[in-house]
Amino acid sequence: MGQKNRVNDKRLTKKQVSEIIKAEGKLHQEYTRFFEEKYATGYIKQDKVYELQGDKYLYVFDEKKMAVGGKGDIYPKDYFLKLVRWNQRVRDDYANNRGSSVDHWRFYSKYKFDFIDHVQPMITDLAKKLGVDSAKLDCTYESLGLISIECQQYDSEQLFHEWYDHLVAYVGEVIKKRVNGTWEMNSALAGGIFPFISVNSKYISYMPINVVWKTIGGLEDIDFRKQTANEVRRNALAAKFEKDFGK
Repeated sequence: MGQKNRVNDKRLTKKQVSEIIKAEGKLHQEYTRFFEEKYATGYIKQDKVYELQGDKYLYVFDEKKMAVGGKGDIYPKDYFLKLVRWNQRVRDDYANNRGSSVDHWRFYSKYKFDFIDHVQPMITDLAKKLGVDSAKLDCTYESLGLISIECQQYDSEQLFHEWYDHLVAYVGEVIKKRVNGTWEMNSALAGGIFPFISVNSKYISYMPINVVWKTIGGLEDIDFRKQTANEVRRNALAAKFEKDFGK
């Protein structure tokens, strides 16, 4: 469970949880069942969810769980519902063999193997879809901030179903400009066919698919600039290794 968005600064003690439940907590049967997990060993993890006043939810960890058993956190309703949807999406992805960023993209991608041929048209179309001046999509980090703001208006499922390729294309173009790279389709690395940004190195491959997957599929606010910068930095160590020891 996310700590950043909880109402309480520190995790609630068992005593605090007990007092809150006694004063105002109402067990939410549906969400409690939703978070129940059954393990191959036969053990059933039974965390509990209580509805509180003021559109908040109390999440209580299974009493049998070491260290945190009986303790809990309080979340605003909007974030808690987002957490429920995220958990459901993760379960669906793993159940349908979409556990990696590449597998996930390949499931939703409309262009798949022909992706690179459609990069520029997709970027033009992205500007129209977002209702922004195409001149502002200049492949800079700043433009990623603009895209992030516009994408906040849509839920993740719509972005995955309708704009996945478009966003991968634009993030890739930003990275390509940043590192002076080129688009390539993977045929040598593990993971099957997928597009990436190459700088003609066996150690370095920039993955715009990772950026979009993490940005849209996570629990934090959409921030393409942050995740793109992270992807560029991720390769910095590999670049240093290559420089020090050669290709």
